[in-house]
Amino acid sequence: MEPNPAEPNPAEPNPAEPNPAGSSSARISRPPTTTLSEEDQRELDERIGLLAEAFADAGHRFFLVGGLVRDALLGRGLTGDIDITTDAGPDRIAQLLADWADTIWDQGKSFGTVGARRADTTVEITTHRAESYDSESRKPDVRFSCDITTDLARRDFAVNAMAVEMPGWTLLDPFGGREDLANGVLRTPSEPEGLFSDDPLRMLRAARFCSQLSLSPAPELVAAVRSVRPRLAIVSRERIATELTKLLELPSVAAGATFLVETDLLGDLVPGWRDGDAKASAAALDSLGDLSDRVPARWAILLGPVCDDAEAARCMRKLRIKGATISTTRSILRAARAAEAAYADAAAADGADAKRWLPAVRRLVADHGSRLDAALVVLRAWDCPLSEPFDARLAEVRASEGEALRRLPVDGHRVMEVLGTSGSAVGAALAWLRERQIELGPLNPEQACALLGEWDRQRQT
Repeated sequence: MEPNPAEPNPAEPNPAEPNPAGSSSARISRPPTTTLSEEDQRELDERIGLLAEAFADAGHRFFLVGGLVRDALLGRGLTGDIDITTDAGPDRIAQLLADWADTIWDQGKSFGTVGARRADTTVEITTHRAESYDSESRKPDVRFSCDITTDLARRDFAVNAMAVEMPGWTLLDPFGGREDLANGVLRTPSEPEGLFSDDPLRMLRAARFCSQLSLSPAPELVAAVRSVRPRLAIVSRERIATELTKLLELPSVAAGATFLVETDLLGDLVPGWRDGDAKASAAALDSLGDLSDRVPARWAILLGPVCDDAEAARCMRKLRIKGATISTTRSILRAARAAEAAYADAAAADGADAKRWLPAVRRLVADHGSRLDAALVVLRAWDCPLSEPFDARLAEVRASEGEALRRLPVDGHRVMEVLGTSGSAVGAALAWLRERQIELGPLNPEQACALLGEWDRQRQT
């Protein structure tokens, strides 16, 4: 095996470009360290120190890479998987793992990756790679390398193109990832058009990292995405869905959503967005409070201004979004539209005349009670808030009648006993009783049975 070329001196950092956003709000509050903390070093030494020594004793280099290095340098501790790259080939990796691991898997061996687990520690070790791509596919033609810098150059962003060598804890940062973290900028370690053309999914990952790490994309990165974005068509819908979901699950998504809008990626993914008249601001996606259904609510905020719930479902199905997320999004959209309609009915009524607005509010609570919190958040995000008086009325009904309105006090068996019959009459009776409850308010079983008897007598006359 050929010796590795000289590595850049980690004590001499590369200069980073200034933050193109020009805003302190886009910067990481804690500057990255020059190496891992003593606490992180101790933990890693306990977990994989013997493995690193085995590689070193065999004459191979052993580098921590990926998100673990990035987050540790930010002072976030050891997050994510333990990813390692080495100059050892896949067969040699498997041999060196044999004495350390409890379990080894090599399904990725053709790509240079061997995985292993020891107790509760899982590692993936990959031979340094230097790969090329076919223009019609995102699958790489994998070539192995002895050069760590060549391996780092193929990675998506400079903040992810750093490595820490064990033993010794030497940090390699040939593309200025530390400075990018400190300055709040997202750049690629090599020419962005080529990286995005090779693997177009990186364009969506750029949106996620803008939000996840509070980074502003460099101008050349944005220009490259605008130029290369048609290449996203070669990526499977499932992989796109996974990346979009990762973005929408973050606590704050406004920066990533802004990136998707400004690069026209969102217009490519969501038919109608580019031509829609009313759109929610990206900042509105972060105004969810403690809402539990964050991902469906964000889909509702994005899609509601440009399509109805049926079209939203079709769009999400094309993107291979999970069925449960689609169903919840549709429910939230229907609840939001119903709240708008109930508000219109109440606004047309005299506020002091409860008989005129109560049925509309009760129907809203009965039909959509479980989704109202999300629906009200979505309406505010669309800049269509309900008035304070209506909000107060809605809150009052939900507090005093909400649970009772969402269910009838009698079931089909009790209706059959009262009516002395079965079949379609039972369904008709339950539907009629539901309307009476919306008109009169929650009923107890005795009241319901009395009303059903009256309904049956009228029906038979």
